[in-house]
Amino acid sequence: MKQATIIGLGMIGTSLGLALRRLPSPPRVIGTDSQFDAAQRAGRLKAVDRAERRLEDAVSGSDLVIIATPVGAVREVLQTIAPVLTQGSVVTDTGSTKRHVVYSAGELLPSTIAFVGGHPMAGRLTSGVAEPDATLFAGTVYCLTPSSSTPPDAVSAVANMVQQIGAQPYFLDPEEHDGLVAGISHLPYVVSATLMRVLASQQGWREMSVLAAGGFDSVTRLAAHDPDMFADIVKSNSDNVSRQLSLLIDALTSTRDRLAAGETDLLGELRAANSLRVEWERQREKSK
Repeated sequence: MKQATIIGLGMIGTSLGLALRRLPSPPRVIGTDSQFDAAQRAGRLKAVDRAERRLEDAVSGSDLVIIATPVGAVREVLQTIAPVLTQGSVVTDTGSTKRHVVYSAGELLPSTIAFVGGHPMAGRLTSGVAEPDATLFAGTVYCLTPSSSTPPDAVSAVANMVQQIGAQPYFLDPEEHDGLVAGISHLPYVVSATLMRVLASQQGWREMSVLAAGGFDSVTRLAAHDPDMFADIVKSNSDNVSRQLSLLIDALTSTRDRLAAGETDLLGELRAANSLRVEWERQREKSK
């Protein structure tokens, strides 16, 4: 890889630029963003070698193009760059849903351009604006969702890039990917945002807000993340998120009905949840 273009210089895109430029033999990194001040900031952070205003100029001559925009913008980006991509180049993305992105790439990109869907599982539990970090991907799982027609050398090129920045490639079918992340990524955001709205709309919220501490902070922290980005994500994966919500609603309804009927002993369920969480933490640490 001699030259890479990153389209979208938010936290993920800028962190990718920083990670690529720290490699022993770094590629030339070109960056672009619809908000040009974001591109200029990436330049000041030395995440890109050059910032371009126009997508067409940004992708010229690049053998790898990484689309790090919100999911809802990917199709428009593909339409714009498709006619001007360098023949034989590889395109990937970092979007949180994959079915619509992979379909759009197959529909819009010429046969001389390979596309490999990507999704770094590298979110951080911080509120507000997260700072770009060259080590953001170190030790994380990085989902790759090539189609059955993706050339093996293109898959290898993206997988190699993922490994070079310290992440572990994890191959999935696009449909499977979206079904899985609906539960462990998209559902938690919807629950966090809904809980925040429900509590803050109550008459006693002023008093509750004074008392709110660690537990409230942990459960509602995701609600502080970019609502526009998550609205795009949920919209593009609505069927899977709806299915996961139904399962959660059924479980909550059962708990509510038991409490209302005077069955107040939830120790068994709480112990089961505790064991499952501890086991997940143990497995996660073991895999690092």
